[in-house]
Amino acid sequence: MENRRKPAPPAATLDINCDCKEYVLDYLLYSFPTQLHESFTDGDGNLTSRPAYDDNGNVVQCREAIERRDRLIEQLASMEPVQGALDQIVQRFGTDMLAEVTGRSRRIVRKVDANGDRLAVENRPAHANLAEAQAFMEDRKQILVFSDAGGTGRSYHADLGSRNQRLRHHYLLEAGWKADTAIQGLGRTNRTNQAQPPLFRPVATNVQAEKRFLSTIARRLDTLGAIRLSILSIDAL
Repeated sequence: MENRRKPAPPAATLDINCDCKEYVLDYLLYSFPTQLHESFTDGDGNLTSRPAYDDNGNVVQCREAIERRDRLIEQLASMEPVQGALDQIVQRFGTDMLAEVTGRSRRIVRKVDANGDRLAVENRPAHANLAEAQAFMEDRKQILVFSDAGGTGRSYHADLGSRNQRLRHHYLLEAGWKADTAIQGLGRTNRTNQAQPPLFRPVATNVQAEKRFLSTIARRLDTLGAIRLSILSIDAL
């Protein structure tokens, strides 16, 4: 977001589209494997491969790999902007319904005014997290999204002393690679003096490594005992 704002005039709100395509494009341009390899037999008689060079010592490029790379770049460049999960959630439900407890000082929100429907950058004051968490617990906002910044020292459970005692459906998205941190965050919605325990829903894509890691989190939750748990595939959503 900061890179997109640099060439733009300083303004409180700015129509902007940010996505992660530029990073994938950089990978395709500079890291996509296009060097041709050749087969050879080593001293032990094993068949293996090595990078191919011409008589002058220059790298031999694979024309088929270059064509595939160029097609991928063309296809990716023609796609609509794909924003991060947090931005999509905020823009889908709106700030009137959704409370955000994260470390962000600015965020991209959807605004509807005389100029139509647009995306704009909104500043978040230092006390925003406290106000957002309070709005959720008082049932003035029905959805809460929080990151590691809101994953410790806070309570979002169905507290008997709060107005919002509805069942929490806690979706774990982009859990990262530290199971302890994920468990700490899930514990924010399952605490003592609650009207009812939450329903945890770890969400996984079709990447097998992510599913494997979520299974570790699921086992730890089961060890804690008496927690309803279901694992969703992203396709099911």
